[in-house]
Order: sequence, then structure tokens, then C-alpha cells
Amino acid sequence: MTAVFDVTDFLHPLDMSARQQLERIPLLQATVKKYLSVVTDRKVRQALLASALRLGPKQLPEIYRLLPPICEAFGIAEPELYLTRGGEANAMTVGHTRTAIVIYNQLLEDLAEDEIQAVLAHECGHILAEHILYRQMANAMLRAGATAGGLGTPVFKAVAGLATGQIQAALIDWYRKSELTADRAAVAYFRDPEPMQRALFHILGVPKWWPGEVSYSAFLEQAAEFDQVTEASRWDRYLARTLESGSTHPIPAVRIRELTVWAESPAFKQLAGIAKTGGMAERVGCGKCGQELDPGWHFCLRCGEPVQQAAADYTGEQA
Repeated sequence: MTAVFDVTDFLHPLDMSARQQLERIPLLQATVKKYLSVVTDRKVRQALLASALRLGPKQLPEIYRLLPPICEAFGIAEPELYLTRGGEANAMTVGHTRTAIVIYNQLLEDLAEDEIQAVLAHECGHILAEHILYRQMANAMLRAGATAGGLGTPVFKAVAGLATGQIQAALIDWYRKSELTADRAAVAYFRDPEPMQRALFHILGVPKWWPGEVSYSAFLEQAAEFDQVTEASRWDRYLARTLESGSTHPIPAVRIRELTVWAESPAFKQLAGIAKTGGMAERVGCGKCGQELDPGWHFCLRCGEPVQQAAADYTGEQA
């Protein structure tokens, strides 16, 4: 599998520094990895098989086909893909030993196709950056810390014993910062920030059917104003920090600002240029969506159509 991208292409520095702090915590990784292997991964997979819909070539293929080209571009093994009912437009990646992406049905209602693919690229970015263990560590430790009194197994007790307020705070802080890397992954995949920007605006509440213009520059001005008012005093800085308390994601203004600023950086423009050429010359167009195809692609990176079939359709030849 020849990857187009490497995690170092889009790793956010805040993610990297926070992760380094986590890895200095004695025994944390070994203890919770044991917890995940014994309890969480098995339980989560059983729950998905029992109550969610596993997508594939024969099960809602029009959604499933969006995933394989992302995995190919990132050079990762294809995770299982599940659809489940949820009250918000969201997705998550679970399973350290057997990874699965879970999308909520509301995501399909609220987002356009390329926006859904941006969310899948975001989740695959978590996989490529090896975030899954640490993200489940955060969730597992929070659950263990909250319910340890009723649990008796050695694994639960070990995790609960480590779940101090300081460690929980460090994990959640890193968890938020890891989202910035995953957002960059979606931007890198499309070589364009717009699909992820639009996805975040819909997740924020803009209806998919809304015909009016949404201004990214106006929202960036709003984000800049937020920065200004939060720096007015120590009390304002404290109030700003409380906005994220209890949330595993950065506030939307920060997310959209960070991915937009990165997409305008020389580093991203160089990355996008390398990804576009990739040392591959002659291209044909995808017979399904018209996207230019590189000979090294197995899937169209826009619509997921297998390249051999797409190229044959385009040229009129038999695959």
C-alpha cells in the first residue's frame, strides 16, 4: 500500500506536545491498554455487531465507497464502518485492537457527500496519528473514575486508581488538541479546506438546504473577536476555559480558525503540490465524477469509484 500522506505532514504541534506530556505518565499506557484489550474493545465490538449496521460493498455501498480511497491515501488498514442512530451529526473511531468508524444517521441528514467524506478523512486521521488508544484511555479513565465504587475487577480498579483529577485533565486537554490534527488530515486529503469547513458549519447548525452564503472570513473575524475579548482580563481567560469544560472537542471558532490558517500556510501549499503530482504524470478523468485520476490510484479520491472501472468507462474500454 503506497500512501500519499504521512502523519508528519499534518501533525498539529499542540497535539504533539500534549501527547509527549501524556507519555511521561508512569504506567498509564500499559495499564489502560490492558483494560482496553480485556474489556472495552470486546464490549464495543459486540455492541456494534448487535445494534449497528456494518457498511460494505453489499450494505449501503454508496456510503461505504467513500472510505477505501481515504485509507489508501493515508496508508492505513481499512477499519470497519458502522452506521447507528444518533441525535447529532457526529462520528467516532473506536477499537484499539480492531478499529471501527461509527457514523450517526444525523450526519447523513445534515452533510453533503464530500462533507461526509471529510468527516471520514478526519476519523482516518485519528487512526494514522495513532490517537485511538489514548482517546479510549481518556474515556476509559473518566468512566472508571466515575464508577469505580461499583466495579470489582482488577483491571477496573487499576485504571480507577490512576484516574486522578490531574491525569484526567491532561488526557482531556490532549483529546481536544488531537482534533486539530484530524481536521488537518481532512484538509490534506482534499488538498482544500472547504469540505471540512462546510462540514463544521453544518455540525454547528447551518442547515444543508440553506441557500444563502456562509462566509468563512466573517467567522474568522468572529474568532478573532473571541480571542480579543478572552484576553481582556484574567477573569475573561477563566471564562473562556470553562467553555470547553466537559467537552472533548475544541470550540468551533478555534477549529475553523486553525484549519483555515494552516490551509493558507506555505507548508500546506507545498504538501498539496507534492500530493497532486506525486511523481505521477499521465491522467484520465473519472467516468463517474470527472476527477482527474493518477495511474497509481486504486480509487477515485473524490467519489470512491474503483479506478480501473472508472478509467475503462472514461475511455470506452472493457475493465
